[in-house]
Amino acid sequence: MKVLAIGASRNIGYFATLNLLKAGNTVVFQLRNVSAFDDDAEMQPFVKSGQAKLVKGDALVQEDARTAWTEANADGVPVDVVLLTVGGAAKFTLTKGFVINPPNLCTSALVNILSVIPHDLSTQPKIVAVTSNGITAKSHQGIPFLAKGFYALITVPHADKLGMEKAIHWSAGWPWKEEQPEAHILPQGWQEQLGGKPGWLKSVVVVRPAILTDGEEVGKYKVGQEIPGLWTVSRKDVGHFISNDVLKDWSKWEGKAVSVGY
Repeated sequence: MKVLAIGASRNIGYFATLNLLKAGNTVVFQLRNVSAFDDDAEMQPFVKSGQAKLVKGDALVQEDARTAWTEANADGVPVDVVLLTVGGAAKFTLTKGFVINPPNLCTSALVNILSVIPHDLSTQPKIVAVTSNGITAKSHQGIPFLAKGFYALITVPHADKLGMEKAIHWSAGWPWKEEQPEAHILPQGWQEQLGGKPGWLKSVVVVRPAILTDGEEVGKYKVGQEIPGLWTVSRKDVGHFISNDVLKDWSKWEGKAVSVGY
């Protein structure tokens, strides 16, 4: 399996792709800094062998997304999976809680990579996109009461994740039952950028983690569509879920938005 990974230099994407590499798969990384793995003892053997290929680029630049897609397919072996785990370093402010810059970081990265995938491929790549638990009305209702204070501090990043989901729902032809994303989140002309016709995206899974921690991988977590009562989940366990469950049992998860947590 060949995976094009966007935003996988660290955290969920890193742990998922490291698992995939260890299992014998090939991963093409789009990285703003191609030296990101220079001192990484676990990743270096895969880089040196060519099993991990590094492509310089910024997920916020559409032409860089096009270059990543082109380079990932340059050897004639098509990309099987596009993994999007872009995330920004959030900063805390007294007036808005945690903020990211730009505020539509994840949405823009998603629109860029989806816009360069040809719609007429005989077999489209599988898309795995990581958003967040609690961004839909139903999943927010299921958040434990004591956790809702923290969720109130991450409304800005969640507005970005909602934009991601809107773009995915439109592209996949899924019904949209949530509030509309804030006007500045989805790039102007995003529907035309994605081809102008909804329903073209055939194979996608959305992963919605609970509050993320730096805990260890335990390999045991709850998964389901908008399941209530989720508190936290480690980034390593989300990576484990993607590499060891979603991609190994695609037919079980395809076409679903799945929450994961403890």
